[in-house]
Amino acid sequence: MNIIVTNKCRGLIYSANLEVLKEITGVFKVSEIGNMFNSIFYKKIIIDATAIYDFPKDNVMKELISTFDADKLILFLPPDNPPPRKFLSFLVSINLYNFTDNVRGLIELTKRSNTYENVANYIIKEEKIDNENKLNEITGKIVIGFRSITTNSYITDIIYLLNICLENKHHKNVIGIEMNTRNFVFYNLKNLFSVEENRVKDFINSHNECDIVLLNLDGSLADSLCDEIIYLVNPSLFEINKLLLSNRNAFRELKGKKVMLVNSLLTSDDIKQFAKEASINVYYNMPPLNDRIDNSDLDKLLIKMGIIEESNKSTKKGLFDIFK
Repeated sequence: MNIIVTNKCRGLIYSANLEVLKEITGVFKVSEIGNMFNSIFYKKIIIDATAIYDFPKDNVMKELISTFDADKLILFLPPDNPPPRKFLSFLVSINLYNFTDNVRGLIELTKRSNTYENVANYIIKEEKIDNENKLNEITGKIVIGFRSITTNSYITDIIYLLNICLENKHHKNVIGIEMNTRNFVFYNLKNLFSVEENRVKDFINSHNECDIVLLNLDGSLADSLCDEIIYLVNPSLFEINKLLLSNRNAFRELKGKKVMLVNSLLTSDDIKQFAKEASINVYYNMPPLNDRIDNSDLDKLLIKMGIIEESNKSTKKGLFDIFK
């Protein structure tokens, strides 16, 4: 059964003839909707965008995706006022994949949620969205931060391998930076640097030739320098139990953030179950990597992040062609 929150699009939503557990009509703050329904079991919650107070402000959309399970949330957009492509790109960037402005799309989404691959075509790679007060406004660089949540998150390996992949395979100007540690020295790579935290901003600025900065945030407070932050979690039972023993609210603090599983052998069903139990969205599942060979999983991650283009784009029509 479904929950429906409607306003101006009530007639369209009801014409889909969905099974309804509960409905409210009007304009509500996201927190109000969450308080009403987060303790109720439901199949999907369909929210008319015109029923959201202060829609379509960025902070409101971020609150929406952090309040509800993204797999169960469907955002119905007003068909008489189509949003710009930039807005759709923003929705995808915050992991809100289930959106439509038509009845057919709504019916399909109640049967099967979208994956990133279904909506990746909305991402605008030529511009950064929601990057207010970020370093790249001044330097033009993209700064991507990585922070370990579990103790064994392979963060040094991930940055090293991404660095190699971006430079050698995709011919990007890239540097990797760590602070308050000197693990990069073991790789003997010219564009991996150990920098004091109080110098890192000036260090990034001084590398004018660089397009991409991969920043190890462990042990630092340099989050404000980043355009994107990815949180690394090793999903082994040992690491998860160890994490929760030290911080029982660890996953609650990750809600709405980009969580990447690392050294993971979880199946698709395992990932769904893990995400449900932790009440988070899994941004990417990274299997164990061989640091001596080319890893296709790194390319998939870079495509998802919008750093490189997909080589063979599908010409198949998607669910949301109306937005193209």
